Amino acid sequence: MIKRQDLPARVLFGLGIYDLIRGVMHTLLLRWSGIHVAGFDPSSTPVDQFFMLGAFGISNLLTGCLFLLISRRAPELSVWILGIIPATYLVGLLGIRSSGVYGTLTYGGQYLMYVYFTICIGTLAIALRSRIQNRRG
Repeated sequence: MIKRQDLPARVLFGLGIYDLIRGVMHTLLLRWSGIHVAGFDPSSTPVDQFFMLGAFGISNLLTGCLFLLISRRAPELSVWILGIIPATYLVGLLGIRSSGVYGTLTYGGQYLMYVYFTICIGTLAIALRSRIQNRRG
């Protein structure tokens, strides 16, 4: 059985593996992922769109490695990272929208990101609740 204090590190480890998979798909399997996951039409999608998908994959490779490292070498930081992940995406989204840019396309990977954020926020809530209960009790 997983101890509650181990939960954030284990979840972060899983997210690290997932980010590595995303990174491989966005970089090494770029054209296939662009067509079959993101839904790009290769005849009409600008090459820059594929390039940006690949550039985003580089950051997935980086975060995947960092999440694995943190979860194993500094597991006490995992709960903080689980809070930073959705907060960073929210700030980024607000920055993009404040620049007057609004996405209109639906990409297949966006639904997996909803699950990703739900896992982060749910694990964070469980960990914080556990900490509060431990202080009281």
